[in-house]
Amino acid sequence: MDATTQQQYAEAFHRLHKQGDPLVLFNAWDVATAKAIAKASPAVATSSGAVAAALGYADGENAPLEMVEGLVSRMTASVSVPVSIDLAAGYGDTPDAAAHSAARILKAGAIGINIEDGLVGGKRQLVTPEQHAAKIRAVRDAAQQLGVHLFINARTDPFLLKFGSPEQCLNEAARRAKVYADAGADGIFVPGLTDLALIERLVQLTPLPVNIMVTQGVPEIGELARAGVRRVSLGPWPMMAAMRVIGQAAAAVASSKQYGAFLQPDG
Repeated sequence: MDATTQQQYAEAFHRLHKQGDPLVLFNAWDVATAKAIAKASPAVATSSGAVAAALGYADGENAPLEMVEGLVSRMTASVSVPVSIDLAAGYGDTPDAAAHSAARILKAGAIGINIEDGLVGGKRQLVTPEQHAAKIRAVRDAAQQLGVHLFINARTDPFLLKFGSPEQCLNEAARRAKVYADAGADGIFVPGLTDLALIERLVQLTPLPVNIMVTQGVPEIGELARAGVRRVSLGPWPMMAAMRVIGQAAAAVASSKQYGAFLQPDG
């Protein structure tokens, strides 16, 4: 991908985060799913957990960065829409490590990343907001050096890691959103936040586009749009649903000894 096209994709991706009409991302995990999704969506984004599972690894930076980088290169070469990559915690605990990882992903053609504050030393725990902000600043500097207006989606995990009561989690997420915005983040991603009233309050408390991940209990897209959410991610759920369907189909063929349903021409 040439630099001009990559920058155009980056700018287009920023514009997709609209008030009242959120960007809905049906997350991909390989080139085949990216190509299928790109036929119906203005952008493609990965789920780190789904990508790791597809590559045979557990989530949490266990899939080697070079494998993820190779996937990004093949994915961006295969679709004609912006591609954003879930980069976990930046593949390292230091700002330099995160900047190095982001630069590799950018050189592979991506225009957006998720980078989370709930993983350190391979363990699920919240780092201080200052530590995560330092990573965000380093990633922003690396992207600027490469001439890409990278969309940095800062993921914060007070709800997932049960920081406290829902009220305490909301206050902590809002506090971190301000720190991350000051460091150069473009969006705030809060997995585990499902209560509509709390979502509305978070939108009011931060100028950053709010990204909600679909999970049990999350309001429908229309409700999220009215609450001011500007990005909705399906995360690992598409892969889990696909694997369930494949498992059921495999069991059906094994038990029935018939495969006619799989010989239908593409619709």
